[in-house]
Formats: sequence, structure tokens, C-alpha cells
Amino acid sequence: MIGDMLGMPPEDFEILLHWSETMLKATSKTATPEELQAAAKAGGEYFSYSMGAVAERKSNPTDDLLSILVHAEIGGDRLSDDEISHESLLILVGGDETTRHVITEGALALIRHPEQRQKLIDDLSKLSVAVEELLRWVSPIKNMSRTATRDTVLRGETIREGEKLLLLYPAANRDANAFPDPDRFDIERTPNNHVAFGGYGTHHCLGASLARLELRILFETLLARIPDFELATEEPLPLRPSNFIVGIEQMPLRFTPSKPLG
Repeated sequence: MIGDMLGMPPEDFEILLHWSETMLKATSKTATPEELQAAAKAGGEYFSYSMGAVAERKSNPTDDLLSILVHAEIGGDRLSDDEISHESLLILVGGDETTRHVITEGALALIRHPEQRQKLIDDLSKLSVAVEELLRWVSPIKNMSRTATRDTVLRGETIREGEKLLLLYPAANRDANAFPDPDRFDIERTPNNHVAFGGYGTHHCLGASLARLELRILFETLLARIPDFELATEEPLPLRPSNFIVGIEQMPLRFTPSKPLG
């Protein structure tokens, strides 16, 4: 989906995923020297690839997001090639790694809470509200760093201008001051003012609407076609070794096959 929106050819989707996954491995405190070296190599390869794509869009614009970024202008200001390349990587990783981890861990939450899954099977109109709980429950991006722009006091703690803050999204999404019974998975939870999409205003996730649409369509189809899916292993599920975006790497399932919808 993200590769298509950026206008990348389908035959490059596999290498785009490889670059994304390889670079994220370097965000783990357990990353080996070999993984750090591979991440640096992947980053160099991606930026070389994206700069070539940017140059191509300058002379041959197409109907894609990368072309829009290349030719966009506000008040005479335009993004540099380097800025566009970095922005395209943010879109690639942010759109690829996050949504699929909500899909896998969201499916696991439904497996572990069968009464909640049954509510959705009985009434798929609950799915839009349920998606918000899946986002809160999983919180695929675990942290983000920010710099205080002025002195302030937060819950009795003094924060000085220039100090670094680590925003821990899973902690915020389990805050009992914001969510009654925060450790309860409830697909009918409302209101649900989670921060799985980051902050607000300029810090709100660019792809929030797309992610919600993808999740709704995926779970709508999954619950309609194979509602009895369950884990096919008792072994611990392997997780992405990262301090930034964490998700399940493999999750074997058992289910009853059904005919395609329609």
C-alpha cells in the first residue's frame, strides 16, 4: 500500500520492505555490530534509490505522493531533495511497520479475549470503535523523543527548556487517569482518546486515516471469512528486537477455510 502510494514499482516492494526491516533492527539495544552495519548499508541503499526516484519525478511527474512532495511549493518554499528523501523514508517505515503490527497483535488480542471477538462477529458495525481499542491496546510505536521549548511543570515535576523528554505511548495508553480500567481490553470502549497516532496538530500521524481504513477492512474480512482463527503454537511468539517499533515477527494460525466473500 505505502509503496504504491509513493509511486514505487511493484517489483521493488520486496526490497523496500527489506530496507525498512533492516534499518529498524538497529534501534534495538541488543543490535549486533553486523546488524548495525547491515542497517547502515540498507540506509545508504535506500537514500540512493529514493534520490534517483526524486530526480525522475522532477522531469517526469506521475500521480503519486512522491511527485506531490517534489513539486509542492508553499509561499515560494520547496523541500530539498534530501528532505524529500528523508520524508519518503518516514512515510515508508511509519506506514509499513506500524499498521501490520496492529494487525498481528490485534488478532492476538482477539484470540485471547474470545468474548470480545464474538461481539464483533455478531455485529461488525462495532468495528470502527473496536479499531480504536486495538490501536490503544497495541500502541505499535513505543516512544518518541521531544525537546522542551520552555520551562514547565508536569504533575509536579519541573522540566527545563532544552531538556529531552521520552514520550512512552504504551504508558500513556494505560493511564488510569485517562482510561477507566486501562488494562481491560474492551472493543466497545468510548470515549477512547488514545495517543497511538502520536500527538496532535503538526505531531499527529499523517497516515492515521489510512491506517484506520486498512485495519477496518482487514478485520472486517478476517472475521467474516475465518472467524475461528486461533494460535497454532504454544511456543512464545518471536518479537521484533527494537526499542522503537515492536511487533510480532511470526504468528502461525489454525482456522477453518471458507469461500471468498462475494
